Amino acid sequence: MHDDLALLSQVIEAGGFSRASTRTGIPKSRLSRRIEELERRLAVRLIDRSSRHFTPTPIGLDLARRGEVIRAEGENALRIIQESLSKPTGALRIASPALLTETMIADFCIGFSKRNPQVVITLDTTDGTKPQNMDAYDIALIASRQELPDTDMIARILQRTEYALVASPDWMAEAPALHTPNDLIDQPCIGWLDEERRSVWGLVSDRGEVAEIGVRTAMVTNNLKIVHKAAVAGLGMARLPLSLVMEDLATGRLRRVLPGWRPPTFSIHAIYRTRRSLQLAGRIFLDELAQHLRANRPQANDP
Repeated sequence: MHDDLALLSQVIEAGGFSRASTRTGIPKSRLSRRIEELERRLAVRLIDRSSRHFTPTPIGLDLARRGEVIRAEGENALRIIQESLSKPTGALRIASPALLTETMIADFCIGFSKRNPQVVITLDTTDGTKPQNMDAYDIALIASRQELPDTDMIARILQRTEYALVASPDWMAEAPALHTPNDLIDQPCIGWLDEERRSVWGLVSDRGEVAEIGVRTAMVTNNLKIVHKAAVAGLGMARLPLSLVMEDLATGRLRRVLPGWRPPTFSIHAIYRTRRSLQLAGRIFLDELAQHLRANRPQANDP
């Protein structure tokens, strides 16, 4: 009975059997069957459901609250046991931007798995934004220029990433004289994510000045490696992480478009629901990842 009440709380909290199945890893059919059996034992309707509607009844909501207490007590008991052993265990599901994953996160996760063989990591790549199916992950790493206002999530800044405005030498040779941000107006660029044909880019000077320029997107993609490839090919200007273009700037394959000006700094956030819901493996993972990113932060020493 107690287990079924805990499942009821998870189903109602998730807003449906499908989302609850994603969160718990329990097949949707089994969840539905367990709730139906609970309803038969109690002789009450707990959830009014059809193909289009999912509405908990008043008694269903009351029992779900009691089930949440049972579930929390069970999770706390397991956490106490795990932490008393001082060894992280269990599954850890991570979502991370593709470029960051390839350059830093993948190697870190491999090392973390070797150090903690009782933790099974699932690592999925994203475009750098919050996954739509956040319920499928314990932690998501996302890139943002601003603090995150999402009230139902905890956001921890792991790293601030400098970006550079770059283009190929061939593109620079064909472009008009570029001395101020206004000289960049309506110049072709490579856009990211859902930017429109004509977009506004922000720039910040070394002296703290801020400028906004209207640019013309020659191509839009959600993959920064493709942005990098297009910039090297001479398609237009691009905003790219300094870590990705340092070697190109050193060898001359790419050049800074307007020295003294740069795109705003991005922050890498780790987001998760609550620290209470983050198990020992997740907390250790975040602490060690933050140290790893700080230790491997690129330094700007390019032309």
